[in-house]
Amino acid sequence: MKFIKTTMVCSILIIGLIAGCKKEKYTSRDIAGLKPPPVDTTTVPPPDPSLVVFDNTDKADGWQTVGSVNITTTGQKEGAGYIKNSIANGSDFMQFIKDTSTPVDTKLTEANGQFRFWFFISDPTIIKDGSIEITSSGKSDDHESAWDVAPLAATLKSGWNDVVLDFSKSIKTGDGGADYSAINHFRIFFSTTSKDHPELVTGIDYLRFRAKK
Repeated sequence: MKFIKTTMVCSILIIGLIAGCKKEKYTSRDIAGLKPPPVDTTTVPPPDPSLVVFDNTDKADGWQTVGSVNITTTGQKEGAGYIKNSIANGSDFMQFIKDTSTPVDTKLTEANGQFRFWFFISDPTIIKDGSIEITSSGKSDDHESAWDVAPLAATLKSGWNDVVLDFSKSIKTGDGGADYSAINHFRIFFSTTSKDHPELVTGIDYLRFRAKK
């Protein structure tokens, strides 16, 4: 009997030790069991559904300027390149012209439409006058909507400028201005205040249409 009692006492002690060593479980402080979602740094805003590109200036096709058309592939604002040209000392005129074989339907109206492009200029203070034009006739001064450069020049800074022009503020030429469902010609031309000036670097990139915000 002593042996049995001793065995029973030892068994009770062992069970007690095991019970005493049992790992406690604690309720998580996160009562809801929820964690904040990871921040997605790759999210890109959705594209503007009203955006219609007239030309991204990645190719020289259809472009004219003073002298040769050169696509510069560094420093552009969008895509693979932009058209760059300069007015040298002794000259006072520059222009960029684009003709398309297929008219562009902007899907916009006089009331809600905008024409927009990136314009580079190294010194806007020496710009005197000029015009920005879009037409549906394939040439200037016919079915044309245009904007004067002189008022715009006062708002430009040295370097790249995002030029935004409302259809409703354009000057209309030839039967009510351009047909915005069939734009096939663009021109910007401008002159300097004199022919005596440092080289004036200019450029055009990413011509597009969009609805006003």
